[in-house]
Amino acid sequence: MYEPLPASRKALDYMPWIGPSAQERPEQIQYQQQLAAEYPCTFGESCYVSPQAVVLPDKLQMGDRSYIAGGAVVRSARLIMGSDCSLNSYSVLSGDITMGDGVRIASHASMYGFNHGFASADIPVFRQPCTVKGIIIGDDVWIGANAVILDGVRIGSHSIIAAGAIVTKEVPPYSIVGGNPARVIRTRLAGDAAATAEIMEAKEDSAMTTEDHGGGAQQVAGAAPASSRLGLQLADFGRQVQEQLVPLLEYYSENTEGEKLFRDRPGYKRTGRAYCDAVEIAAMFGSLPPGWTQAELVTTLQGFQDAGTGLLPDPWSPPGPEDRPELLTDHLSRYHLLAVGYALEVLDSALPFPVAVVENMDTPKLYQQLNDLPWEKNAWGGGDWIDCYATGLYHNLKTFGSRKRPDDLFGWLATHCRTDSGLWGLPTMEEGWLQPVNGFYRLTRATYAQFGLPLPYPERSIDTVLAHSRDRRFFRAEVLNACNVLDVVHPLWLCLKQTGYRQEEIRAWAENMLGEVLGYWVPDRGFAFQLSQQQDTGLQGTEMWLSILYLLADLCGVSSALGYSPKGVHRLEPAFLLSAQ
Repeated sequence: MYEPLPASRKALDYMPWIGPSAQERPEQIQYQQQLAAEYPCTFGESCYVSPQAVVLPDKLQMGDRSYIAGGAVVRSARLIMGSDCSLNSYSVLSGDITMGDGVRIASHASMYGFNHGFASADIPVFRQPCTVKGIIIGDDVWIGANAVILDGVRIGSHSIIAAGAIVTKEVPPYSIVGGNPARVIRTRLAGDAAATAEIMEAKEDSAMTTEDHGGGAQQVAGAAPASSRLGLQLADFGRQVQEQLVPLLEYYSENTEGEKLFRDRPGYKRTGRAYCDAVEIAAMFGSLPPGWTQAELVTTLQGFQDAGTGLLPDPWSPPGPEDRPELLTDHLSRYHLLAVGYALEVLDSALPFPVAVVENMDTPKLYQQLNDLPWEKNAWGGGDWIDCYATGLYHNLKTFGSRKRPDDLFGWLATHCRTDSGLWGLPTMEEGWLQPVNGFYRLTRATYAQFGLPLPYPERSIDTVLAHSRDRRFFRAEVLNACNVLDVVHPLWLCLKQTGYRQEEIRAWAENMLGEVLGYWVPDRGFAFQLSQQQDTGLQGTEMWLSILYLLADLCGVSSALGYSPKGVHRLEPAFLLSAQ
């Protein structure tokens, strides 16, 4: 177990902004690892969690440089903290709480993202069910000492909550609020004469005794009111999706002759993918599809795998007699390796058999296949093939202890990536950059992103992908489909992990795209694969667009407002770090 620090070093616990020493940092990493072993926790770079704090979360996600000071209490909480956030000593957080970047919470402040039910006067309150609306906090928010934030409150970015305030309703961006119940004292934006007139009347209520000493509010450079409104809009959307989750998934499920099943759309042909989309949509919100147990889903999905090849042909669209599974020729078998394999991981399970056709392909055969892929006319097809092959390697490495690494694959990729475009493959007269860009997404998703390795030429890739994003043949509102947008947003997101090149332009594109997409949500039905065809909502379109929205929001720095994150095939974190092997 973690050994408490001696008294001479308690300063770090209660003033964590001073930062750990070189000796203390390994101890902190060890403590974070112990927390992650007991609870669902993820930690960004240079985080600090004091062992003197009480940390008993249902889920904890901390962004870079965030900290929890000694004496703070995080209990029965689903807490998501952005970057540069702080919980100072003796603050108390419980329930569902999401905060953006630069949120500073002073000592003795309390936040309760749940509420006790009291509808019945005949049942003791403690026996009545709790309700959870959650608390959403934007970027650059300063919450004063002894403030109390109650369930259902949304606090706009760049706001200040006065010491002792009791916040029971929404706080607009750039507001200073105080009192019991808290009300807006004035705005932080210049030129609001009406708000300024209220200052003297409410001066005592607005007395601020919040801690500064490195933990005070910090203005986010370049932030604008539009970003704050966007975060609140996304929080509303995420809450709406969560509230409609059960009727939505029930709409795409059937019980026919005692068999439970999913269809992408009612009356549509059965597919193996529909089960995976339903699992991943539910997992975004920490649940299972209604009417299913985890064991039932695992049994169904594992039943799709062929024990001999390790591939997953679709039972309702099987490959033809010319199929050569040893060369991965069937496109549905290829994609189901991704969809089913990752959906099983979401369910804390795995494929029952190794992917033998990938394990048995030696380097000469691999290189022959890679060279024969249609890079000049159908670069998407090349990326699709590599996506399957690399994912097969991943499953074999992680689940079955294979010693076969993708080093030969990465060698081929490094020598065949074009230095002028940063992509693999060539544009065509008919479709411009569509094929290479879409192939770039599929290829990099399963290789550089999945194994946590840097891209060869990220700045050149950004140039090409942004040029493609301006192609009106594919990026007008009436023709937007999930594949084309995903295949732009994920590459841009991935490239920005390595460089800040054209970041503001990318953010502007993402904000514009968010505005396009959000209005196409159909209540209790989700999204259509092609946005404008709202009569054709389905599981595939819904899962993909929800993942796309998260990526777009992340490019804008407001993804935490959504209250969910992609799971399964569209998850964002590396799945297997080769550097650790």
